[in-house]
Amino acid sequence: MLYDGVDGAPAIAIRGLTKRFGPTTALAGVDLSVRRGESRALIGRNGAGKSTLISILTGLSTADEGDIRLYGEPVRPDSSASDIACVFQRTTLVPGLTAAENIFLGDRRHQRRGGFLDWRAVRRDAVALLDEWGCARIADRDVASLAPVERKIVEICRALSRGPSILLLDEPTAGLDEGASRLLFDRLASARARGVTIIYVSHHLDELYEVCDSITVLRDGTDVHTGPVNEVSVARIVELMIGPVEASQGVREVADRAIEREDVLVSLRAVSVAGAVQDVSLDIARGECVGLTGLDGAGHIQLAGVIAGTTRVSAGTALLNGRPIDGGNVRAAIAAGIGSVPEDRHHDGFVPGLSVEENATMTILPRLSRRFGVVDRRRRRSIFTGLASEWAIKISGPDQAAEELSGGNQQKVVLARALASDPDLIVLINPTAGVDVAAKESIYRTIVKLLRRGCTVVVCSSDDADLAICDRTVAVVKNRIGRELASGWDEATLVAAIHGGDDHQPADSELAPARVSTNHNGKDAS
Repeated sequence: MLYDGVDGAPAIAIRGLTKRFGPTTALAGVDLSVRRGESRALIGRNGAGKSTLISILTGLSTADEGDIRLYGEPVRPDSSASDIACVFQRTTLVPGLTAAENIFLGDRRHQRRGGFLDWRAVRRDAVALLDEWGCARIADRDVASLAPVERKIVEICRALSRGPSILLLDEPTAGLDEGASRLLFDRLASARARGVTIIYVSHHLDELYEVCDSITVLRDGTDVHTGPVNEVSVARIVELMIGPVEASQGVREVADRAIEREDVLVSLRAVSVAGAVQDVSLDIARGECVGLTGLDGAGHIQLAGVIAGTTRVSAGTALLNGRPIDGGNVRAAIAAGIGSVPEDRHHDGFVPGLSVEENATMTILPRLSRRFGVVDRRRRRSIFTGLASEWAIKISGPDQAAEELSGGNQQKVVLARALASDPDLIVLINPTAGVDVAAKESIYRTIVKLLRRGCTVVVCSSDDADLAICDRTVAVVKNRIGRELASGWDEATLVAAIHGGDDHQPADSELAPARVSTNHNGKDAS
């Protein structure tokens, strides 16, 4: 699915690009052609192959098969850096260096004779670039001390400073506020006017209609559609991303129970977390199961942390039963009746070197302790035996090391620990990540059991199946509350919600639509 070349060879011409990682095929015969000065959206769900394609174009990895040409010339793995600049999704800044030093790191334009750098010129030029963003003040600051939005601006300045002919942007607005995003769009328009070719990767589909004039959709490592962006709606893009699936409702029934919406257990008002959550207000009723979801960096995980009492708010109020949640104080959260399963069970969940029994009962040590803080081992063993039986934890014995368990049973231990204190509220972050199907089903049964007991549950996840059990699912988009979906949503609706809107109908665009031609491999070019 290739655009016709105009005024000579296209800026980027890719044919039959294939990349494998062991048994997994990340890219399977991808074709892509982008003209000079064109802005192409590269869209797809997580795992579709977008980042792999970017890494190959930047020379970070090599393709197994296929041909890549820039302006008609074959690309060598070590030759792309002079033509291509990239703003990666994950930061590539070097902590310990200033913003100015990071912007011109590896740039030889400021070298004097003998290889010495003209530091005064480095700082002067960096200040000029940053000043366009109103950030000249950060030029001399260590990037490790910068706010996420400031780090992103430094990365964008570094890419633009090199005067590339091709600019690759992987989620460039992640972490940017509306003003900074608007400034970025203006800079991209100026770059395109100078003939710079842009590949724009974003999960925020509404941005595409402003930034791009064409779109390529990847699905499961193949390019399934290429065409003018102003001829496809958000709904159509979502259909292309997820493929032919039945528009079915959530895959499992929500536990049958009555919920009094007026009986509010958790109340958030104008809550913000620096660099992650902005002005969020949300009520959760007693006994309700609420899902939180979003794209990487959207802020849903930090929002779940606020509810769990593990993350401090920078503004606003978070209340449980009308009392402030003491953010960042795990002991206070447990005492207040909150249990939580963290995002990373290996880093924040269980303690390696301790037994399964010790890990599962850590939250109730005061209850197990005799005088002078000595743990009543018999009582601990009795409580753990009950937990292991109730939550179906498969172990060789209570003294088995937690790290010896399967991923699913490790997660059950972390869940059992959270439930040992009989919480009123349980917050689960990616509860089924890295566990097998049987373990997933067991965890889902546990959630249903908790709901039937009257426990309030918050499930923060990017897994559709995790969210399907919830009474409602709240999509967090760019650090703010987006759409709220009642139970029974279908996949297309969920995907549209987390990508930032209801729908976008094609409209007249200021950008001239590119002409489309179709290759003869059966791919959609409509």
